[in-house]
Amino acid sequence: MDHRPESVVFVKGMNTFTLLNFLINCKSLIATSGPQAGLPPTLLSPVAFRGATMQMLKARSVNVKTQALSGYRDQFSLEITGPIMPHSLHSVTMLLQSSQNGSFSAGLYTHEPTAVFNICPPKDEVLDKEAVHKELANCGLHPKTLDHLCQTPILGKLSLRHVEMSDYIYNWRS
Repeated sequence: MDHRPESVVFVKGMNTFTLLNFLINCKSLIATSGPQAGLPPTLLSPVAFRGATMQMLKARSVNVKTQALSGYRDQFSLEITGPIMPHSLHSVTMLLQSSQNGSFSAGLYTHEPTAVFNICPPKDEVLDKEAVHKELANCGLHPKTLDHLCQTPILGKLSLRHVEMSDYIYNWRS
């Protein structure tokens, strides 16, 4: 209703399909004009659920030559567009770190509503890290990704726009 990134609802378990049915059938929630006309609100999920559709991220890779002390060196650059979920971004950076010998850059053109995943929950709602690990033990995420997702977010209401690694050291802009 208020069109702010904090307007998010967390639903888990069997209630997901009930919510999806509600969103599809409640005509007052469906936009009548604009780019979302006729579409129910967007549901973002790291795992597939019954009735969901997959939206692939669009990626474009480029190899560029950058100047180094001893001449030029190859720099791998990746542009990703779409709903970039936090767990997928961590997986991509881990893959690029090992495959590109600690030197790459990534431009991220994320779906803006995913910025809500960067907001720190209120202090009274901060979850116990061990309880989160126990609950998500069999979710299929890499243990390092789980550790990363349990850290306190520092981006606020922003999304990452650019991630760069040089000699295994990260730099980023939002």
